Amino acid sequence: MKPKEYKNRSRLPLAIALIVASFISALLIATFSNTKHQYWVALMDLPTGHQIVGSEMQLSSMGLADSTALYLPKAQSPIGQVLIRNLKAGQIVDQESISSTTSIVASSAVPLSVRSVDVAAGIQIGESVDIYWVVDSQNGVVIDDPLLILGGVIVLSANSENKNFGTDAAITIAVEESQVLRLLSATTHGRLVVIRSHV
Repeated sequence: MKPKEYKNRSRLPLAIALIVASFISALLIATFSNTKHQYWVALMDLPTGHQIVGSEMQLSSMGLADSTALYLPKAQSPIGQVLIRNLKAGQIVDQESISSTTSIVASSAVPLSVRSVDVAAGIQIGESVDIYWVVDSQNGVVIDDPLLILGGVIVLSANSENKNFGTDAAITIAVEESQVLRLLSATTHGRLVVIRSHV
């Protein structure tokens, strides 16, 4: 009987080691599966073309598993970047939503009052539009050909229901600072026509 007892005793440490190893592995799996990192989240609705400021973003801890590479982590601040697609409040900022390209930075929000019939129907915030300058003919004589003032500008707000005496629609567009005077000069004579760039 002694040899049998010896075998049982020799197996006991091995069994204890296996049990401990299984507990440790389960603990490690649970720990790594619940690992959370901080990602940037929008605090409010933000339109395409908008340059992000600090008060519009916050960090939030979450576990995104295999999707971590798609979103903006704490180490990559979006502050000062420009949105190339709309963001909704509470939405995680993904890598494809922002750009540092200075060519799309719009530094000025320009309000325009345009005749409601001169604004393409269904224009929405974040949409790209073209602005044309048109001078109406006088006594059947065309004064000037229509002229493209700005192309591919972003709509920051559009309210076709808010009309002055039922004739004007109010819109605000994002315009590079160097183009603001060109646009405002066109409003002093003739009229502006807002056309959707993509239908």
